[in-house]
Amino acid sequence: MENIAYFQYGHARWVGHGPMTKPYHLFMFVDKGSLAYRVEGVRYVLEQGDILYMREGAERIGEAVTEEAHSKFSVHWAGDGLFGHFPHLADCGAMQFRPASLFAYLKQTYSHMYQQWMRKDSYYEPLCEGMLLELMARVHQDHSAQQYTGKQARVVRQVRDYILQYYREPLSIDELAHLTGRGPSYLITSFKKHYGITPLEYMHRTRISKAEELLLETDFNMETIAAELGYCDASYFNRMFKKMAGITPSGFRKRNIPQSESELSHRSLTADPM
Repeated sequence: MENIAYFQYGHARWVGHGPMTKPYHLFMFVDKGSLAYRVEGVRYVLEQGDILYMREGAERIGEAVTEEAHSKFSVHWAGDGLFGHFPHLADCGAMQFRPASLFAYLKQTYSHMYQQWMRKDSYYEPLCEGMLLELMARVHQDHSAQQYTGKQARVVRQVRDYILQYYREPLSIDELAHLTGRGPSYLITSFKKHYGITPLEYMHRTRISKAEELLLETDFNMETIAAELGYCDASYFNRMFKKMAGITPSGFRKRNIPQSESELSHRSLTADPM
């Protein structure tokens, strides 16, 4: 692994960059805002939660798509060791992933890798490499699930889209099953086959993903965030957040905001563009 970087563009607008190549592969996660890259002539527009892989040596051009701020994590590595697990990456200049259901997990894992890399504690390199391998495997699992076709896939996508729209509501398996005209057992089995989790677990992960945004971007207290996301009380919200994110909401806010944004912004904006 060559580097793990965090780029945050707030007051200073990112204007992109001209053609360049880099001597490393890159797996980039957009945790806020939007931007675009043109890689070997193909344009990829990235929104919050998207991931873009770019192969070493592939010519890339960065393009701004809005005037709004954006931020992104980027993991860089050299060599072809990971291609043994993901051989298709060796044959393309770039590949885009849209793992919406993994947003909370991705944000937490990229943030943890970045902190490990910056602190450089004992064995930080194998720890980061292990996290990257697991992260890439889960992203590819999600990508494979999205490729399924047929009646079962349509039912699963219908439920997924419904959850993404109404995740703040008190959804139930019976309600989701009624929506599709299928039985609860069929729905749970089909959804888990495609996404590795049940529909209600997907709903909670979506809520916790939104909770992480609110914790970092607002000063809302836990009661307000719980109510915003459809949880009946703050204590239940705390339990669900810790179960999904491995840390309490207040701990997450404390861990991610202390490294002051001024430090991160300065480091990000003065870094070499990707």
